[in-house]
Amino acid sequence: MNDNVVIEYNGEQVSVPKEAADFLEQDWKREQAQNKRDQRHQSKSAFETVLSCSGCVRRPVEDEMLWNLRLENLRKTVVDLGDQGRELIRLRYGSDLTMEEIGKIHGISKAAVSKRLKTLHEKLRSSVL
Repeated sequence: MNDNVVIEYNGEQVSVPKEAADFLEQDWKREQAQNKRDQRHQSKSAFETVLSCSGCVRRPVEDEMLWNLRLENLRKTVVDLGDQGRELIRLRYGSDLTMEEIGKIHGISKAAVSKRLKTLHEKLRSSVL
């Protein structure tokens, strides 16, 4: 059962576990409350006000958390590629072999290698979006 939800973060749609989405929402609410307190207790220059806009400032806790979630999703996807998928990726990028050379090793055509690598790339890419 997949308990992931899609949230918008820095203009991107990101799939995260529900617990992470709840944490991020609470963190965002806490930050908004702190910003309101700051506005009541001190005047901000125009420069500081521009920098405090949500699209301009990175939020380190969220950035690190989302980075770690993406990395974990990528690790799981790499495991799910299976031995042959990981071997194709290793030969192409770890050993810098050409598609023809990989095809000879596996007894398949260059086109088949290309198609399989494209499918593997799509799986890997979709796991971190």
